[in-house]
Amino acid sequence: MWSPKLPLERLSLHGRLSKENVVNKNTTVLIAAFLTSAACVATVSFAITPPAQASSAGFRNLGFDDEFQGSLDIGYGTTGHKWNAGLWWEAIPSPSNFSVRDGVLTITASASKSAEICTQYHDVSGGRYFQGGYFEARMFCTDWSAFWLFCASRPHVYGSLVRASNPLTWTNEIDIIETDPGSPNVAFCTLHANSSGDGGVFDELNNPHRFSIDRPVLGAWHTYGLLWTQDQITWYVDDVEVARARPFPSSWQPMQLVLTAAPGGVNGSASTVQPPITQVQWVRVWEK
Repeated sequence: MWSPKLPLERLSLHGRLSKENVVNKNTTVLIAAFLTSAACVATVSFAITPPAQASSAGFRNLGFDDEFQGSLDIGYGTTGHKWNAGLWWEAIPSPSNFSVRDGVLTITASASKSAEICTQYHDVSGGRYFQGGYFEARMFCTDWSAFWLFCASRPHVYGSLVRASNPLTWTNEIDIIETDPGSPNVAFCTLHANSSGDGGVFDELNNPHRFSIDRPVLGAWHTYGLLWTQDQITWYVDDVEVARARPFPSSWQPMQLVLTAAPGGVNGSASTVQPPITQVQWVRVWEK
């Protein structure tokens, strides 16, 4: 069950593979370097390919990708960026909550407040939205880490505008992974029918939505994936299916992508790490 996908991304003459310290034994890499008195390092880039479950569903186009090589493209209340600091209803967090080093994004929460980056502009004038696809991220989780999708229209459709008779006014949400320190070997994978609860519509969840795996989720690197189609939603850990659910009538709506670090846990446990962090090596969305 636990055979992580190992994308080859960068190899130096010193034999170091960045992000994944594993070389595919079936791949032969020939590197030519000029022999000079100075040290010379050559870099070879490898094509990123979709996992089998994405490809078989027809999602082969890399529509959104961040490998966190270089500075983070993030807006602090400004538009036009890949990522945006804080969800629209929150105060804009400090740049100190986010850092990129050695190809790893670190999101740092506090003992009392979460920190998020998302793909919707803070003024909700636009952003990058998704409707179906294969979503994956390589993550190191502590406390309450989350990789999730949230209703793009929620800032404009709320209260009395949410109608029980029209599921496309409900607040759709898909949690690709959430964690809790009281359940370190559990992946919480949740589909929400109406997470706002507005309009008198109960927020129905997939049942079950917590799934034990045979190694720690917290404090370890894993690849979390979600296959989202109109007919089926399927969750993966390290490219192995862990859960599936039928979509709700509200599910097929555009959503923004969110990465979170927060204190505590999704199931209400107390924090075990200070400060809570979520680390991410890459995020990819495969589309048709």
